[in-house]
Amino acid sequence: MMRSTLQQRRLSLFLLVMLVALAAPAARSQQKNPFAGTWRANLSKSLRDPNHLFKSATLTFEVSDEAVSLTYNGVNMSDAEETGTFKMHPDGKEHPIPGSSGLVETSRWAGPRTLVTVAKQNGKVVGRATYVVSEDGKTLTAKISGRDASGAEFEQIIVCDRE
Repeated sequence: MMRSTLQQRRLSLFLLVMLVALAAPAARSQQKNPFAGTWRANLSKSLRDPNHLFKSATLTFEVSDEAVSLTYNGVNMSDAEETGTFKMHPDGKEHPIPGSSGLVETSRWAGPRTLVTVAKQNGKVVGRATYVVSEDGKTLTAKISGRDASGAEFEQIIVCDRE
């Protein structure tokens, strides 16, 4: 009888351990990524390049296990609305950028609140972006540099507040 009780306890403990082990990955995957959501550019806190000024900008991040989609909406200095979506694959591998001529992106997580992306064309770096979410989750800072369509170099730091 004692042996039966001991076996039941071991079985119960084993089942409990298995339940926790199976539930943990599911709980982690349901945790919200700190990037997920909508961010509005705070122009007074940002350091913008004079050739890349804009009146307003909103960034929306959607994060999955395979990709990070960044949708931007804004108004440029000519009062024209601009919008688009850019998909990053934070696996450290090169991925072609759809609709571009030979551009590839390589993205990686540099920590739980830091995403780094490098764009290359014909093997040469043409752009870099580092996105960092503050520890309190209220601020996103994007440091972006590269060459624009005219070949001019630029660098800017855009500070965004969570909506």
